[in-house]
Amino acid sequence: MEQLFRQEVLLGLLPRMESAIDTKTIHERLENQGISVDLRTLQRHLRELEKRFPHVKSKPKSPKAKARIWWADRSLSRLSLLPTDAMSLVMIMDHASRFGMAAQVTNLSALHEYARSLMREARPSQDWSKKVISNTRFITLRPGKVDPQVLETLQKALLDDYAVEAQYLKRGAPEAKSYRLLPLGLSYQDSNIYLSCVFANQIDALPVALPLHRFISVTTIPETIAAPDNYDINSVSAQRSLISLASDEPVPLRLLLSQEMYERLAENPLTEDQQLLDENGCRTMVGSTHLSQGLELWLLSQGDNLEVVEPSILREKMAATAQKMTALYLK
Repeated sequence: MEQLFRQEVLLGLLPRMESAIDTKTIHERLENQGISVDLRTLQRHLRELEKRFPHVKSKPKSPKAKARIWWADRSLSRLSLLPTDAMSLVMIMDHASRFGMAAQVTNLSALHEYARSLMREARPSQDWSKKVISNTRFITLRPGKVDPQVLETLQKALLDDYAVEAQYLKRGAPEAKSYRLLPLGLSYQDSNIYLSCVFANQIDALPVALPLHRFISVTTIPETIAAPDNYDINSVSAQRSLISLASDEPVPLRLLLSQEMYERLAENPLTEDQQLLDENGCRTMVGSTHLSQGLELWLLSQGDNLEVVEPSILREKMAATAQKMTALYLK
């Protein structure tokens, strides 16, 4: 208990990096607090703290010196996480790293390692890399390469409501062109990052979505570009460009299901208002959702496990796509 008390006091004594202090100074400050400990024991305590807590740091006092100076990253030392919360944070960050945010997770490596250290401390004998994973049964494309400077500049522009001038390479274009635009929001989706924005002198002021991996460079500019009234990245107008939303309101959806799909949707509903009906072996799902590219892709991915009954426009589209696919395989 006495050792734990000393370590708690030590954590409170360690300054920020710019005010790092050597072991002798720490020893003197402990004595001023009425805590008596020999120098060698103190050195051992400090090494243990550095091993246990990523925010405790040290380095040689000078290139040739054996003595070390010590400090704490106060941005992390203020955190208090339960081991279960640390596990959740690690899972979230690992998931983000896999799906388009590897660079951002790298920038938060100190926080990532801090959460991992709490898990190791809770169960020192466990290798948590073999216990917790971010996974998916679906094949995902590799993320497009985003220039970190482009992302950082756009993030700052979002925070400060700045317009930017961007060199942007359209798909299939021979060279990049310059555009003046106002960043409105960022969407992390499908392994890529998209910028929701409006262009200077844009007539309709409807948000457009541009993938960040096509940006060559971005600089802020002192220009006022009008934003759409009451912009919300969750709105239908923003989602139309981001995820190819095809209806302003949710539309009624009716599907005929196989036994396997019926059981799956019973565990993982497709819509908030989903209802499953089983009448004499005729299994049906009814609900409502927006028409979108994502809905179409999901329906197609289920193969013969379901049939779209309503809406008719969606049924016709699925049938046309299925016919084209069949023609490819029956050549």
